Amino acid sequence: MNMTLDAIARALTGAGLPDTERAEDSRVITTVRTDSREVTPGDLFVCLKGERFDAHEFAVQVAEAGAAAVVASRPLEGLGCPVLLVDDTLKALGQLARCWRDATQARVVAVTGTAGKTTVKELLAQTLANSLSVAKNHKNFNNQVGLPLSMLAASGQEAAWVMEVGISKHSDMAELGVIIAPDLALVLNIGPAHLEGLGSIEGVAKAKAALLAHVRAGGRGLCSMDYPELWAEAQTALPGVIGFSAQNSFATYYARFEEALPEGRGLYEIITDGQAFWAELPACGAHFAENAAAVAGACHMLGLTTDQIAEGLGKAQLPGQRFCCVEVGGWCVVDDSYNANPLSMRRSLDAAKLLAGDAPLVLVLGDMKELGAGAATAHEELGALLPGLAPAAVFFQGEFASAVALGAGKAVAVTEISGPAQVLDQLPALHDGRGVVLVKGSRSCRMELYAQALLAGLKAGHSETTKGGRA
Repeated sequence: MNMTLDAIARALTGAGLPDTERAEDSRVITTVRTDSREVTPGDLFVCLKGERFDAHEFAVQVAEAGAAAVVASRPLEGLGCPVLLVDDTLKALGQLARCWRDATQARVVAVTGTAGKTTVKELLAQTLANSLSVAKNHKNFNNQVGLPLSMLAASGQEAAWVMEVGISKHSDMAELGVIIAPDLALVLNIGPAHLEGLGSIEGVAKAKAALLAHVRAGGRGLCSMDYPELWAEAQTALPGVIGFSAQNSFATYYARFEEALPEGRGLYEIITDGQAFWAELPACGAHFAENAAAVAGACHMLGLTTDQIAEGLGKAQLPGQRFCCVEVGGWCVVDDSYNANPLSMRRSLDAAKLLAGDAPLVLVLGDMKELGAGAATAHEELGALLPGLAPAAVFFQGEFASAVALGAGKAVAVTEISGPAQVLDQLPALHDGRGVVLVKGSRSCRMELYAQALLAGLKAGHSETTKGGRA
């Protein structure tokens, strides 16, 4: 961000600074903070309030740290810096982000979907960055706090912003769509996730497609045609929305998986508006063709050539904990632990099986959260997928281990676990030259701890084996 304090005051309160603080009018603010521990001299601090915290209590601390001004929803006396009084500080944060968005010339891309939106955001940002200057969300900062902060962190000199938008209830998109007001809205897919707030797959489709209704005048939309409920809602929200597909080769943008390459990479055929080309991406599997089509379509709509798209995709890397492959002592540990829902879980399982081929496949899985009343059924359906994968072993952490076991039946044994040691103890007996271990579960399961422990344990074991061999 790059706004004067007076411009910020006018955007948030409708008036400039009081006469007693006019000396601050022209002070330029470049950083907005919501965490009092991160405040440095010259920052703007927004006092957010939640169920268990109230940042107004730290106003004196941030003023002493050199904050240029504080945005608050109640009077704060004697701070020694201007206080911008608003009705709702969270709404003010979004309002300021929208003001900054309107002040820049960047073309803004908003990405939403049930599964893979962070991966697509990263691939899209990296592919565009090979040809343009780009800003993007930090990690998956995509809610009513993270999205505005990500937008305000942009310098305003970028050619494009790529921002993901995450929702868990119907009202979320109405709030976030107004803030981001994209020039290009990309809706990736839908699946049974956040059903506690969205109710049904039809509810998910309506909520995700609602992003398209917030496209700025003259802007465009890009949406998957492979989900009937989503495609119908998309055409209602934005007539003229352009479709991409991993199933229909006649779609404006299409991609298909061709073959697996070393280190978990894959070769894809991509068609953009009738032009076919090949591209190598940092993941393999038919499901990833959806991501390839979406990214290629968005890049093409933003003016990149097929050569630029292929080159950018070839250089792109997956974000952490999204099907990241590390090989140790013959085992390939796949860390896909960032999150999980039925759609992303199924895709990850298929990709891991493809990666393993005839080698042993070990699954270390955790609960899929926020599925509402259908959670047990969804986990039984997960279990029913397991026999078709012929895994060497399945380990499961969480309250739905019995449901997974019920779905798997007698064909596959599901071992309930509470720590990585239980997995490490059994790996040696399952290994024969090469194997694949997939680690995946919802965010709150902290399955990344399993991935980290498995890698550490395998590295230690490999080191000892190597020393013994040399001796």
